[in-house]
Amino acid sequence: MTVSADRIAAAEAEVAHRLAEGDALSAFDCAVAVRRDGIESPRLRYLMVRALAASGDSLGAMHLYEQLDLAASGDVDSLALAGRIWKDAAFDNRGERRNALLRKAAAAYDNARRLSGSAFPAINAASLYALLGERERAAALAGPIAANGAGDDYWDLVTLVEALLLLNRGDEALRPARTANERAGPRAGDRASTCRQLTRLAAAGAIDDDHARTIVDLLRPPPVGIYCGRMFRAGGAGEANARNAIAAALDEQPLSALIGPLACGADILFAEEALARGIDLTIVLPFAEDDFIAQSVLSGGEGWLARYVACRDRAAMVHFASGSRYVSDDCQFVLGSHTMMGLAKLRARELETVAIQLAVVDPEVAARPSAAIAGTNADIALWQDHGGATRTIPVGGLDRNLDFPPAPSPPEGTRRGLYAILFADFAGFSKLGEAQLPIFASEVMGGIGRILDDFGDAVLFRNTWGDAVYAIIDDPATAARIALAMQERLAILPPALGLDGQKAGMRTGIHFGPIYRGVDPVVGNELWYGTEVTRTARIEPVTLVGQVYCTQPLAAMLALGNASDFDCDYVGKVQLAKDYGELALYRLSRGSV
Repeated sequence: MTVSADRIAAAEAEVAHRLAEGDALSAFDCAVAVRRDGIESPRLRYLMVRALAASGDSLGAMHLYEQLDLAASGDVDSLALAGRIWKDAAFDNRGERRNALLRKAAAAYDNARRLSGSAFPAINAASLYALLGERERAAALAGPIAANGAGDDYWDLVTLVEALLLLNRGDEALRPARTANERAGPRAGDRASTCRQLTRLAAAGAIDDDHARTIVDLLRPPPVGIYCGRMFRAGGAGEANARNAIAAALDEQPLSALIGPLACGADILFAEEALARGIDLTIVLPFAEDDFIAQSVLSGGEGWLARYVACRDRAAMVHFASGSRYVSDDCQFVLGSHTMMGLAKLRARELETVAIQLAVVDPEVAARPSAAIAGTNADIALWQDHGGATRTIPVGGLDRNLDFPPAPSPPEGTRRGLYAILFADFAGFSKLGEAQLPIFASEVMGGIGRILDDFGDAVLFRNTWGDAVYAIIDDPATAARIALAMQERLAILPPALGLDGQKAGMRTGIHFGPIYRGVDPVVGNELWYGTEVTRTARIEPVTLVGQVYCTQPLAAMLALGNASDFDCDYVGKVQLAKDYGELALYRLSRGSV
């Protein structure tokens, strides 16, 4: 199939735009999708790897860089990208390992500088040499950049800023920094990259901390916003009041991105006003779309549906906390809230900024106490319980005469809740002989059993068959610790298994979602079951040996809980086993700091 140059250029421009906006996950998924459709170019491959690197996955980015052989292109961007990946990898490590990776990054940038003569790899090489304590070498590269000045392009300006800071001429750097701020506009990704670089240099003592802080505060991207608010019927003074109040809030508080659901009423107004201002919009739906439309869109009247579709189709990304059908369980809405809040914190971390909540409240309803676990008041409490700041937007006169359709619900007495789910199996089990099976049972499975024992009552349920492990855990962070402890326990396998040199080890998938709890009617044991359990079981077969993959809801829960001892690196949308659909997955590892 021949693809026109216009289609290739359009695809490249779309991915580049998403990167500049700071939406690395969307940029990566977009690049993967267009390449799957047959659109291909060296630039597109470069942008895809750069997007994965920008998402924080330096390991995956370098693997993809080598797989696509980007170095062979010889262009300065591709050559410099290797330096950027090694640099990010360095800050995922400590001590001598960090320094070794910094030296690799400096060599890659310096190679790109010699081949191209470009200031971009030159300034990055200079900064890396400064981080390594080679101040004279850094000054030798920064000096010509400072002498040549800069044009009006954002990157030219911040390159000059960085050179002046490296030369200890911080006062001079303030002027091009102010101009760069004017030129950057809403390009949150570009701003974040600059802030991250200057923060690292200042932390290492390579540039003056006060000047760096002043410039970072100037260039820092605006906050990432999450929103919630009342559902109501369209039209009348209530909608007009709400739209005016939301518009005023968005005008007063610039945002890098906005994340939230798309119910009738405040949600759709937030989305419409964000799109009108060019704010990057991500939609998070709590469960299957048809059911969400029935429960949360059409309940406010038919007029909302076309507006819902228009916002959904124009959003940068649409995520589902779960693809399950609605079963009249408020936990399903709670999972959606947790997921969007966690994604907002992940996005804010990526953009070197903060996340804030915008909430439309009805003064009369807000004043009433409520024990509800879902809804606007519950979302405000949840966000604030996790240390978040909220800007409330009072709006009265809303028509709350909603018409909810009937929905299926479990039988009376059914227990259901939100839990972490873990599935793992041992790749290489089928290669074991009869003599090795008792060793496997005692050393490998026994070791896993002892790890589960160490976490006590947090492990609510466990089961095993052959080489597989299934566990229900009360908290996402505990599930992550258990999964990583299992991975580390099996990093070195018993020699008696005879698996040396073979691709063998645990593959682990973890998820967070609503599941049922009951009694197995056949054997009488406790039973934990549901669609989300089955979904988790489909993750483990597509996980790389020796690694832990987690779902977006679990990664979001770790971020929402400010769990700094974990890193979640985006893998991409992965086709699950047994035709169970596509799911956004992350690689879980220990935090670097």
